[in-house]
Amino acid sequence: MGDLATQFIMGLGLVEDEENILLVLNRWPIGEVWSLPGGRLELGEAMTDCVVREVQEETGVLVAPVELAYTVDAHNIPHDQHFLVHVFSCRVVTGTPRTPAGDEFVIDVKWVRRDEVARYITWPIYRDPLLAYLAGHEKKYWLDRDAYRPEDGKGPK
Repeated sequence: MGDLATQFIMGLGLVEDEENILLVLNRWPIGEVWSLPGGRLELGEAMTDCVVREVQEETGVLVAPVELAYTVDAHNIPHDQHFLVHVFSCRVVTGTPRTPAGDEFVIDVKWVRRDEVARYITWPIYRDPLLAYLAGHEKKYWLDRDAYRPEDGKGPK
């Protein structure tokens, strides 16, 4: 397989309270997609610092990463992109979720019940590792070499 043109190294926060998980609604070029809050690693930044920064920017909540929950290695062949996504379990330090002002990518923020998350995060490569982690499975690395094929159900719905 040849090299993909663009690589995205991402840090996401799995922010939980007793029954809920913090989600954001993103406006991406491919449409509106619910996901865990987070974003792209900056040059020289530690992954845990990226998670703290991105979650706070997108939700207004300050978090403390607890552990690496899992990693998603997703290849988007049609768009010539590779996403290496590190998801950290996080605890809330302080803050109340709010939609950020002036953010072109984050258009909503909300707590979603754990048992409702699959209704929001529908893209299998992002949904399945999250559901497995929440169910107590120990798999830490998820690979999909062809993760974006909406015609085959591999993409946002």
